[in-house]
Formats: sequence, C-alpha cells, structure tokens
Amino acid sequence: MPSITRRRALSGAVALLTGFAGCSGESSSSSSYPPEDVANVAFDPESYSLRNPRPEPTVWTDERPTPDEEGNHYWNHVFVTSADDAATVSFANVPGAADARDFIDSTDYDAATVYVEQSTVQECFAPELCHVRWSETDVHTSYARRYRDADVACETDAEDVVATLVRIPAVLDPDDISSYGSSHGSGTCERRNERIRRRANATAGTPGGAR
Repeated sequence: MPSITRRRALSGAVALLTGFAGCSGESSSSSSYPPEDVANVAFDPESYSLRNPRPEPTVWTDERPTPDEEGNHYWNHVFVTSADDAATVSFANVPGAADARDFIDSTDYDAATVYVEQSTVQECFAPELCHVRWSETDVHTSYARRYRDADVACETDAEDVVATLVRIPAVLDPDDISSYGSSHGSGTCERRNERIRRRANATAGTPGGAR
C-alpha cells in the first residue's frame, strides 16, 4: 500500500479509528490494574519515546531478546533502578537513541525509577503519555491517541514499535511488581487526567479514604 500523509489518513478515518488496539474510544491491555484509589499518580510525567519501524525490541537490558518458535519477543517491560542497571541498557539503532541514553543516565535513582514500556502502534498514530499510576506491586499508564504530524507519511495497515521511557518519581523494586496495565483512548490527556483527579477527590472525601 502506498504511503499517505496524515491529511489523507484523516479522509480514511474509518480504517484508522481502530487506533492502537483495534477499537475506537477506549482500549486497554494488562494482566491486571492497580486499584482505582491508588494514591501514587504522576500527571504528564517526565518521559522520552523512541519509535522503531521494525517489529523488534527497541530497549532491552543485558542480552538482546530473541524470538521464540512463534516469533514472539518477551520485551514489553524494562525497569532501570540504578546507575548499574543503566549501564546494562541497550537501544536499537533508531533516531533518538542517544537522547534516550541521556534520559536514563541523567536520572537520580535515589528518588526515581525508569520504567520502559514497549508496544506496537499503528503507523499513522502516536501515543501521548498522560499519567502513570503505581503501587508497590502495580504499574499502570494512560495514553491519549493522536495522529502524527501532517507531513509524516504512513500506511494504514503498518505498525511501529514505540518504547516509552517513563521517569516514575519513586524507588520501586521490580521483583515486587506483579502486574502491569496500559490504557489508550481518543480523548485528550486533559480529559483523561481530570477523570483520575475526580476519582482521587471522591476517594479523599469518603470515610477512611485517602487524605
């Protein structure tokens, strides 16, 4: 299929509104979600994204992951919790890899953890990270779905791998993290973040709720 710009993609929106995970509006992918009353939320957290047009690991630690017999890679999540961890991180040869390295190396690991989330994204779309929520055992991210810049050529049936490096303002132990969640929607980050703020305020106002 020939490449198309975003303006042409908009005229074929019926095909594109499926978005990240194949459905319009809201979609999600996770093993389980953190509880809705989780107190730890960072809105518009410090982050950096890498885009890879090839279906391969984009960020990994130690040896590069290899596919199994069915061609699946197990490289979705990476945690960087120290300078020693940072030294083991490698990047695919994609634009922005040097800046991603600087992002990891400049993190204060006495106060923060870098969480790397990788997933496939339709080529005509770009995820915008709205917030990250976490507990000692869970991490959940929320993204708004938007079209890429108008001058970017894309194909409606093609996918890229996007690796998002998120600086979580807390020291986490990856061995304690047992579940992950990620949601994607067509609304703006302002709307998605306001929804979480309302839930937090409602929880704070209930007896025994967070204060």
